[in-house]
Amino acid sequence: MKKLVLATMTTLLAMMFVTAGAASAAVPSDRDPIPPPTDYWQDKGFILMAHQGGEWDFPPNTLFAYKSAMNLGADMIDMDAYVTADGHIVLSHDLDARKNSDLTDDMFGGKHDITDLTLAQLKTLDFAYKWSPHDGSSTTPWRGVATGDVPPPTGFAPNDFKIPTFDEVLDAFPDTPINIELKQVGALSQEDIDNTAATMAGILAAHPGHDENVIINSFGQEMLDAMHLARPEHKSYSGSQDASLAYINGQPITPTPVAIEPPDYFKLSGNWLRPVTILKPWTDHDGYQLYVWGSDHDLAQDTDPFYAKLIEEGADSYNTPSPITLAAYLCNNGIASPDGSPRCPAQVCPEGQTGIAPDNCVDIPVCPEGTEGTPPDCTPIVTPEPFAKLRKITLSPKKATVKAGKKKVLQLAVSVGAGKPISVTVNLKSSNGKVKVQRKVKLTVGSGKTVKKITVNLTRKARGKAKITASSGMFRAASNIKVKPAKKERR
Repeated sequence: MKKLVLATMTTLLAMMFVTAGAASAAVPSDRDPIPPPTDYWQDKGFILMAHQGGEWDFPPNTLFAYKSAMNLGADMIDMDAYVTADGHIVLSHDLDARKNSDLTDDMFGGKHDITDLTLAQLKTLDFAYKWSPHDGSSTTPWRGVATGDVPPPTGFAPNDFKIPTFDEVLDAFPDTPINIELKQVGALSQEDIDNTAATMAGILAAHPGHDENVIINSFGQEMLDAMHLARPEHKSYSGSQDASLAYINGQPITPTPVAIEPPDYFKLSGNWLRPVTILKPWTDHDGYQLYVWGSDHDLAQDTDPFYAKLIEEGADSYNTPSPITLAAYLCNNGIASPDGSPRCPAQVCPEGQTGIAPDNCVDIPVCPEGTEGTPPDCTPIVTPEPFAKLRKITLSPKKATVKAGKKKVLQLAVSVGAGKPISVTVNLKSSNGKVKVQRKVKLTVGSGKTVKKITVNLTRKARGKAKITASSGMFRAASNIKVKPAKKERR
C-alpha cells in the first residue's frame, strides 16, 4: 500500500539497530509509562479498518467506498488528505488526480496535481472512472455514475463517486472512528504545512466532537507538530514515521499518540522483520494501539493465514484493502466487534446464552426459582400484599321503635377480606325528612369487621316510619324505625 515509505523506514531502522542493537526493543524496567491523552481507543476488540475505504473492493477514497465498507462490517475508515488550490481538504491517496479519475492532460491547463486544482474543478471529475475490482470480476463497473451518464446504485448519489471533502465525510459519518493521513509529499514548505494544519483545525472546530474519534497521522513529524499547535485540544494522533522509529530506542513520541501504525513487514539487512513483535512490548507498556497496514511483501496478504498471524502477534487493527475479505474472516472465526458484541448473525448465541458463537457461548446465569436479580445478587421475590376487598355492610338493629324528639344509635358494621387496609365510604339516607341521619361516613378498614356508631335524630314532629339505608357500591343495609309520637306538653 505504501511502498515509498518502506525504503525510508528500512534505512532508519537499520541505523537504529546498528547503533542500539535489536535488544533495545525491550522496555527498560525503570521506564514509566507515557499514557495516551484519551482512553477512547482503550479496551476495544480488534478493529477492521478499511484502507481508503477498501480499494480492492470499491473505488478508493470515495463516499461510496466508505459507506459500502461500513455497511459490510468495517469498524473504522481510513483516508488520505490534500489541500486544494482554494483551501479545501479533499481525500485521495495519490497527489496526481489522473491516477483514479477521468482527468486528461488537455483539461485545466495541463494541471493534474490535486493541490493545483480547485474543488470545483475536482468535483467535475469521475473518481471511479478507472477503478476495477481486485478480483477481476468486472471492468470499471462504476464508470459514469459521477457524471450522471450511468444511474447510481440504490441508496447512492453521483457525488458518492466523486472526490469527497473531509467536511462531507464528517457529515456522513458523525460517530464513525476515522484514520486520516495528512499527506506531506514533495517539497512542501513550512508555510504549506502550517496552512494544511490550520485548514484541518478549522474543519474540526466546525464539526465539534471529533477530537477523540479522528486519528490524525502523517509520515512527516513537521505536519503533526503543526497540527498540534493549530489545535492543541485534539487528542488522537498516530506517531509519525520518524517518531515511531525512535520510539523503540527510548524516545517519547510527540504529540503523545493513541496509536502507532507500522507495516506488517520491513526489510533489514536482507531480512524481512515483523515490526508488530518489536513494537508490542512498548505499546503495551504505554497503552498505545498497534494499527497495521500491508507492505505488499507477503504474497498471502489479505488471506486467512495473514489475518491470523497479525492477530496472534497482537495487532489491534489491520488497515485492509479488502474489508469484504477481512469481515468474512472475523465473522467466521468468532472475532467480535470492538465493543464485544456479535460482528455478524453467525456470531449470535442461541437464546438463553451470551457471548460470541460458535465457540464462546455461555449460559446466561439465572436466579433460583422464587428469587430475582442477576447472580450472585439474587433476592427473594416479595409479592406485594393485595388490598382488602369490601364484603358486607350491616345496620343494627334492623328494627327499632323510637319516640319523636329522641335519638337512636345504630351500629354500622363494615366487613372486608384479608389484605391491606382500605378506605370505605358509606352513604346514609333516611326516608323520613323528620328523621335525620348524617349523609356519609368514611372508615379505614383492615381485615375483618369494623363497627361505627351512627346517630339517628328524630324531631318532635316526626311521625310514622323511617327507613335508614346504608350503601357502598353494590353493598346495602337498612334499619327500619317506627316513630312513637311524643307526649303532648301540658299547658
